Amino acid sequence: MSDLLPSDLPRLRTLRTWHAMWVERIDEAIAAAEQRERERQLGQERRPPTPDWIIELSIGVGA
Repeated sequence: MSDLLPSDLPRLRTLRTWHAMWVERIDEAIAAAEQRERERQLGQERRPPTPDWIIELSIGVGA
């Protein structure tokens, strides 16, 4: 595995910084997806029940 990485310290630090930035972006995307999922679940839990009946207005007008 070490043969896949550069041997000099400046390039190793650059790679580490670059990957740390990507890990941070990935963590933010995961947090956003988890928040959306929590909101979706909360929306389902708080959704009002389906009404037993509905009212239709203007039935037959213009038919």
